[in-house]
Order: sequence, then C-alpha cells, then structure tokens
Amino acid sequence: MASVLPRLDARLTSIDTYWRDGQYETVPIDGDQIRDGLISQWRAIAAAIPEIDLDRPSRIQAWRNREIVAHLSLQPFLLRQFLGTATAQSPVVTLAENLAGTASLAEMIYESAKNGADLGRVEFAQSVDKALPALLSADLGQTVVTLQGPIGLRDYLITRCVEAVVHGCDLVEPVNPDRDAQTITVDALIDALAVRAPHLVHVARGLPPSVWIDLATGRRPGFGDLEPVVPVMT
Repeated sequence: MASVLPRLDARLTSIDTYWRDGQYETVPIDGDQIRDGLISQWRAIAAAIPEIDLDRPSRIQAWRNREIVAHLSLQPFLLRQFLGTATAQSPVVTLAENLAGTASLAEMIYESAKNGADLGRVEFAQSVDKALPALLSADLGQTVVTLQGPIGLRDYLITRCVEAVVHGCDLVEPVNPDRDAQTITVDALIDALAVRAPHLVHVARGLPPSVWIDLATGRRPGFGDLEPVVPVMT
C-alpha cells in the first residue's frame, strides 16, 4: 500500500516523497517557487553581510567569513554564465548526482574561495543584482551546462538554494534561512539520501530542518541509523 511521508512545509509542493512497491519516487516542486526561494535567500544573505566581521573564523575549518562570502559571491556570476548555455536538450546530471558530485570539486572550491577572498571579491549584493535580470527571465524548463555537466535549470537552482542556505548558516553569525529556501534544501538533501539509503528517508523527515541539513552536509556527526550514510554532500 502506498504511503505519503510528512511534509515539512505544506505551502510547498516540493520534492514530495512517495513509496510505491518499495521504490522511492519524487515529484519536483514548481520552478517559480524554487526561483523565488533562492532570490529570497540571497537577499537575506546580502542584508546580513554588512554586519558580519569578514575576518572572523566561520563554521568551516580553515575558512573565515571572508572565504565564505567570496565563494557565495561567485555563485550568481556562475549562474549568469551557465544561463548562457541554456538549451532544450535533455539533462545528463540529476539533482542527486550534482549534490554528491561536489566532493570531487572540494579542492578547486577551496582554492577559488581563498583566491577570491585574497583579491577582495566579496561584493555579494552586487553579484546578485547583476544575475537577477537573467534569472528572472530564464526558462526553467531548459537545461544548462555546469561544471558537472548538463543539468535541468530547475534542478540547478535547487542546488543554488542548498549552497546559499548551508553557507549562510556557516557564517558567524549565521544567516537565518528563508523558510522556503530551507525547505527546498531539506528536500533536496533527502533526495540525495534516497539514492543511497531510501529506507532511511523517514528518519531524515522526522528531524528538525537545521539538524538534517547539518547531518547531510557534514556539519555535525551522524548518529543512529543515519551514521553510516551521511554526509550525502560536502
């Protein structure tokens, strides 16, 4: 008998989780909700940055707030570049594959953040403002080519929500996540978990959003049944 696992936020139709004949299935959320959630999260970060001491250590070892902001500032720029590759071709990379694939880029990401911080590339708000026109006019049904390969734009924007929510919380003091962006992040990370351990989706669903996000991204150690299967991305 099919069952529907509980939602974290009934206002979103976001990556709903279903079990059918022992299989995990997802239903993507509406693209406009993803885009709006990302923009709201970006704006929350932009509003917080002027009050943050950029030279204070962040929650990530060996990263100051400055490296976090430099890394975040690059994301709207990259999005603009990737939007320039948009086509109607079928995607090759799934959402879960993109999230899991970040581990292979860790060294490059660190060096990029360090170089950006050293060069003073921490103008996050300006980077967001430059990206918004292209983002707002984009066809979310298209596919874009990213560093990990062709991915549906809607899925890529979900990964940007994850990035913005997780790194916003890495800042000291942390940025309170936009509620919709946080829910999108929770569901995306559960989608990644479902590839590895579908029988544990209900465990992740039962955790507070901030706890699951931290577990799924290695910000806190795993426990119980989840210990051997987290993090699902780093």
